[in-house]
Formats: sequence, structure tokens, C-alpha cells
Amino acid sequence: MHIISIVLLMLKTGFCYKSQEVQHGSDVSLRCDVPLLSKSSTLHWEKDGEQTPNTTLIYNNSTYILLHTVDERSEGKYYCRLMKDGSIQTVRIHTLNVTPYSQNKRHTIYRQSANNSGVSLICKSKKNYHRLRWTWEQSPNSQIDLIAVEKGREVQIKGPIKPGRNSSTTYTGHFFIFHISPVNFNYSGTYRCITETTIYTTTILRTIRVSMEPPDDVLRSHSVVLTCEVSEVTDSVTLVWLRMEGKRGVLVKQQIMTKKINNMLRLKVNLASYETDWQCAVFTENTLRALAPITINLTSSNTNAPTESSTVTNQEDTMTKDSHLQIEIIVACVVTVSVLILLGLLVFKCQRKTDEGHVTGFKSQEDEDIHYASVTVAGSIHGKTDV
Repeated sequence: MHIISIVLLMLKTGFCYKSQEVQHGSDVSLRCDVPLLSKSSTLHWEKDGEQTPNTTLIYNNSTYILLHTVDERSEGKYYCRLMKDGSIQTVRIHTLNVTPYSQNKRHTIYRQSANNSGVSLICKSKKNYHRLRWTWEQSPNSQIDLIAVEKGREVQIKGPIKPGRNSSTTYTGHFFIFHISPVNFNYSGTYRCITETTIYTTTILRTIRVSMEPPDDVLRSHSVVLTCEVSEVTDSVTLVWLRMEGKRGVLVKQQIMTKKINNMLRLKVNLASYETDWQCAVFTENTLRALAPITINLTSSNTNAPTESSTVTNQEDTMTKDSHLQIEIIVACVVTVSVLILLGLLVFKCQRKTDEGHVTGFKSQEDEDIHYASVTVAGSIHGKTDV
């Protein structure tokens, strides 16, 4: 009975199961389709019951997930869930198995040319080799050595691309990583891990670059041109400009790029509206290979006009300066009047002293004290003269 219930649930929810084996160090793109996706529905990927932190995109009636540089931690079951009104409408299970070694493997990866981008080229062997080296072929017949290492020794840096901080510094005989960060647009090409005599693994790197004209902050009244460019095309690649509404991408413009048709492998879009979040998506057939985001920073046309708060602040500053000036004037006036009063008192006292030498009669006690001091000094002088 329990098994029958599970089968009925699987049929009701549109259950679909798929298993895939991929190479260690490669990129993996998973896709989940539904017949119809309304705006009230949510479609997302989960791994082990939790939403994946990897790159995801909802486009048309599909949801995509990109797994970069997969390893043993990437293995497991991935669930595509369609949630509507709190219930699960559709479930798709995708089991991912990762091969531990990369011998005789060849794969292509895409990376955005940006300061925060990076790629790890992994050479993991079952056999113990004495010497390994990573080479780079930017164009046919242009292969150069980037780094080389012998077992138990430090890495020798040889090429123009310097190893990133996650590169191996020594070689144990089984595991060797060449990490590139940041990824420049001209780093596109073929990278090979080579043993003493043979090519062990090959990674083809394609780079994507997004740009905006004008490159700085944009006024709402100005036009904007977004450009998405891919470094190279082997067969055909579809470039798509998407206006982002959260995780949902709304198609604005797309074009199929082929080496024979397009000399310039780029797609431009002129913006009539100014939504700020955009992404350039790269597809090969129906497989999402890369997402390159770009954000438009909008500025107001009256940024130089003073705001209400700044006007109030200026008024307060002006009032403060006027108050300080009034206080300084009042203090100066008080000091001047005080000095004049003191000068008047001194003149008056000096005049009194002069008159007291000629006036006789009764005097007040205060006049006697003052006169007594003067007389005492005068008497002493006379006394010494008589002697």
C-alpha cells in the first residue's frame, strides 16, 4: 500500500528522474522544464533539502542551475520543485556523479571577464607522474608553457598568466591545480595538462565580456547601449540579453553567433527603459553555459540642486554667523564704555588730589585716610631734611 501511494504521488507531481556522470573540474548545467509557469509560481533547485547557492536563472518556462568546477562535494540529488499555493506541483530529480580523475578528458567552460571572476584548471591523476606542466594555446600552433612542476618541488612560473592564490605550490604526484583570477578577455584558448610524454587533460576556455556606453553613471534622459561579446565560437552560440526581475529573465534581444556568419561575436541592445539589472546569457543549443550580469547606475539630472535639508542647514549656518557678529559688536561696545568710565574715574581722582593740597576745614573719614597716607609720606621726607 505504501509503495502504491508513492507511485501515485510521483505520477501526480510529474516526477522525472535522470542520472549524469561528469568530469572532475568541469562545469555542469542542469535544466528543468514545466508546461506553464505563472508569476505566482516559483521554480527552484534544491540539493539535500536546501536551496542551492549556485547561479540560477528562470527563463521562459524553465529553470537553470550552473555548477562551476564540480568535485566530490557536488555529487548528490538535485531536486527541481515547482511551488504553487504552498504545494509541490512538479518534482524532477537529477543525480550527479563526479568521476575522480580527468585522464583523456576534454571539456569547454565559459567565464565572464571581470575582476571577481576565476577558473581552476584541475589535473588529478590516478597514476603517479614525476613531472607535470600546464600549457596555453591562444591560437593554433602557439602553445607556450605557463607553469611546470616536479614531484616534491616548488612550481616554476614560466608564462604570461600568473597563477592565482588557489594554485598548487607543489606537486604530490596526483593532484595539480592552475588557478586563474581575475580572468581577462584575452585569456581565451586551450589549456592542457601534460605529463612527461602525453596530454593528460584538456580544458577550452571561452570568455564573455559585457560593457555599457556611456561607461559611468547614467542620467535617466540619456540613452544607454549594452554590449555582450564572446571571445570565440566553434560551432554556434546564442547570446541573449535579459532584463532581470529577481531570478526571472525577460527576453529583450537574442542572436545566434557562428564563426562563418559573424566576424564580430557581439550583441548590442539600445535601452528605451532603465531597469537597472541586466544579464547576458550564453546558450549552446538548449544548454545554459554562462551568465554575465551588469548593473546600470542611474543618477538624477538635478544632482547639483540643493536639497531641502541642505537649504535649512545653510540658513542655520547664516543665522549662526549673524548671531556671532552681533555678540562681537555688543562685547566691543561694552569694553569701550567700560574703558571710558575707568578713564573718567582716574581723571576725577587725579583732580581731587590736586585740589586737596589747597582746601582746609573738616573732611570726611575717607578723605582723612587718603590724605593721611599722603601726609605721612610727605612728613617723612621733611623729617629727613631737618636732620
